[in-house]
Amino acid sequence: MGLYSFIPLVLIGAATLLACPCCNGSKAQVSTAFATEPSTKKEGIFERDYFVKGMTCGGCVFGVKKALNRAGIENSQIIDVDYKKPDPDKKIGHAKVRFSKGSHKGLETDCKIAREIKNNPGYIAYWDQANPDPCGLEKKN
Repeated sequence: MGLYSFIPLVLIGAATLLACPCCNGSKAQVSTAFATEPSTKKEGIFERDYFVKGMTCGGCVFGVKKALNRAGIENSQIIDVDYKKPDPDKKIGHAKVRFSKGSHKGLETDCKIAREIKNNPGYIAYWDQANPDPCGLEKKN
């Protein structure tokens, strides 16, 4: 098959993407479908999604990464920090952290991370959408 044989396939793929109602660039629906419970990838290793209320820019991302480091999270454990998801209109960003076996101590670890993010850069971090202040940090102000 020559190069010109692939061009129709590329055009069909592009047309499919443009026709897809969920990929048309619309902000009508913003997904907040992040796990609230740690998900097991390999035995003893899991990931935790943290929602971060107050994130609006790349500087916020930098600040949250530094807060994670202060909480004892190494750069290699930080999978993603993004202010554009899950809900940029409500200024809710996202941080995803990977924990190895025994390194996550439940609420102790989660609240340590939430406290560091609250102290600097000053945002509220939570992992359960039903409880956006699990460590009581907003009540202290």
